[in-house]
Amino acid sequence: MDVAKKIEEVQKFLDEVDVKANMMCLNGSCPDLKLRYSLGKKAQKNTQAINDLLKEGEKYDRVYNIKIPLGVKSTSTEQFKDFESRRSMIVNVLEALRDEKIDMIALCGMGGIGKTEMAKEIARRVKADSLFNKVAIAIVSQKVDLIKVQDEIAEQLGPELHEKTLVGRASQLYSRLMDSKSALVILDDVWEPLDLGAIGVIDAVKQKSCKILLTSRNEDTCNWMRIQKIFLIGLLSEEEAWNLFIEMAGDCTNTSDLILIVKQVANECARLPLAIATVGRALSNKNDKNEWKAALQQLKMSIPQNIYGLHPKVYSSIEFSYNYLESDEAKSCFLLCCLYPEDYDVPIEHLVRYGVAKRFLKGFGTVEQTRVDVHTIVQNLRRSNLLLDSSKDECIKMHDVVRDVAISIASKEENGFMVKLDRGLKDWPSTDRSYDSYTAISLLLGEMKGHPTELKCPKLQLLRLSCLNQPETFPDNLFNGMKELKMLSLQECCFSLTSSPPSIQILQNLRMLNLEDCLLGDVSAIGTLGNLEILGFPNSNVVLPREIGNLSRLKLLDMKGYYSKK
Repeated sequence: MDVAKKIEEVQKFLDEVDVKANMMCLNGSCPDLKLRYSLGKKAQKNTQAINDLLKEGEKYDRVYNIKIPLGVKSTSTEQFKDFESRRSMIVNVLEALRDEKIDMIALCGMGGIGKTEMAKEIARRVKADSLFNKVAIAIVSQKVDLIKVQDEIAEQLGPELHEKTLVGRASQLYSRLMDSKSALVILDDVWEPLDLGAIGVIDAVKQKSCKILLTSRNEDTCNWMRIQKIFLIGLLSEEEAWNLFIEMAGDCTNTSDLILIVKQVANECARLPLAIATVGRALSNKNDKNEWKAALQQLKMSIPQNIYGLHPKVYSSIEFSYNYLESDEAKSCFLLCCLYPEDYDVPIEHLVRYGVAKRFLKGFGTVEQTRVDVHTIVQNLRRSNLLLDSSKDECIKMHDVVRDVAISIASKEENGFMVKLDRGLKDWPSTDRSYDSYTAISLLLGEMKGHPTELKCPKLQLLRLSCLNQPETFPDNLFNGMKELKMLSLQECCFSLTSSPPSIQILQNLRMLNLEDCLLGDVSAIGTLGNLEILGFPNSNVVLPREIGNLSRLKLLDMKGYYSKK
């Protein structure tokens, strides 16, 4: 049996039900009693058909492959600009890498100055010149995950690490580096002093088989790590800044009527590459002088938040670019991306499913139409320099600086987001304001001491919890105060939905339930969620319950990587 075909049958069946219902009813409302009765009888038949399909495929793996809309292509604007001020520094860095006496080098500068792009350009040139046998880049970020850093390095050196412990993996990585005889390891976005020994690279450095290049906002961090050569990346020259702004903003900058106001706006970007790119793209080919005046006023009036290592003008420029987005849909899509950890590869399909459940798209249609719309929005956000391409297919990323600003915007009272993704979170976070004001919460749970017995979140529509594979005992009434919840996503969790948490049955407004990389017990309670439209068990161990057949409104069933061990 072709299992993909079988799942496709289920999905096709659901799509047909959805289309027929929409054609026969007005916006989901069926005032005609005979029509309602007819649809009810059809729903019973549909439920039985789904049950039969599930039964027939029960002994097979479930794989649901998402089809990406045709004609959607990547148009990343993230690339290195070969400015004179950067060119000379790259030459000096390459000379330092050739120096046998220098093993560790750092690029330092404020957020948004261009450290990451310079590091990538150095990696490109090192590879082109065959300066090292191997080159590996790993993102460290503010919340350090040494296992993740090891994996990223090993993936590029090959093969992957099989040891379970940090020490064992460090030993394996050391062996790989020694085998390479000559490797450059680039550690991007280092915030605090990093234990290179725990990763497994320092001994290879001492043996002259490896050199380190890191980027950081903090020069003191580099000094503490005893970096031998530190390069401080400064602002662009005035000429470089103006040329970059012209490139981003387009032909409108050549208009004599606009040139003065355009230069004033460019000056507000303070010669910072990220600020120039975001503001320039937001105003690309705008020919109305009043628009430029309004933009200048917004940039001058912006009240930057205090974010470590971030120039206030960078904050102002990103906030301006967000405010300048042409639709609320684009703003919603952008803010949803900050619910994920720093440097995370965000699947565009996740945004599609949030779009279906959240109804943030005007003229909401089918799942496929939503998919096309979201991909279009993502492309526009890329072109605005608010999102970046990912190395993973059909994913996007947020620049760490952009994400910092996005979280700041999302956390404002009118948006009501709480994003707490600190590794090892042991308690639900306490906040300056009541939980009843939040509309979206994203938490990374470590070894929790306990969960609140009941959270009163009357406005909460989205809850995203990642449990790091810790066995969780959720309180029986955890969801009692979340009756308006539309989207629930649980990742790397181990639990059952019968004894804990039975209050999930209260979530009768739930439209999306995603249980990803989870070890699940009995989840038959899902069958009581009558408004569920999207259900996913990707990469989860679960016995698929018969009660899923009760979900007459289901539009998308994701069982990619699903497996069952009874």
